[in-house]
Amino acid sequence: MQEEQRLRLSRELHDDLGQLLASVALELHIVRAGSPEMDARLERAAMLIDQLSARVHDAAWSLRPADLDRLGFKASVEDLTTMLCGQLGIACEMDLEALSSPPPAEIALTLYRIAQEALTNIGKHAAPSRVSVTAHIQDDRMRLTIEDDGCGFDGSAEPGPGHLGLAGMRERLALVGGELSVETAWGKGTTIYADVPLAG
Repeated sequence: MQEEQRLRLSRELHDDLGQLLASVALELHIVRAGSPEMDARLERAAMLIDQLSARVHDAAWSLRPADLDRLGFKASVEDLTTMLCGQLGIACEMDLEALSSPPPAEIALTLYRIAQEALTNIGKHAAPSRVSVTAHIQDDRMRLTIEDDGCGFDGSAEPGPGHLGLAGMRERLALVGGELSVETAWGKGTTIYADVPLAG
């Protein structure tokens, strides 16, 4: 019963509340009142919504999404990738056979959230023509690689306030003994490597 409640809460946070907050934030960013005082208040309201969205995102991260149980680990990551590429109308490359034998539940959840976060960021910021998601196992370690040929970014810059960002992804991986590494540059695309141990 407790697990069912966690699944339901995760879906409600991510699908319902998260989407509503994103819609409200978009409206607030668009609206302009026409006076400096009201514009400033709208800007503050938008900032507060962004902060709340980040907290909801962070809470949902720790809850197990229903797709992991309904579809399985491999199919869930494939579904995330296919959905993004379909929305963007771009080429999609996948080699996820290594996920057919899923790792321990906590590691699977962390890698799923890493894939979800990375693909969401690609959709928001990268403007790519191609996305590749692969997984490989070597020496009792699993590596999930998410690559795009989009605009890239300054990998040395600090994550923006109110966003999970790369620092948060690194922290989440560290909790399961994993590591995150990033290769990126302006105009050169981005590759994210999430490495986790499979043996204790």
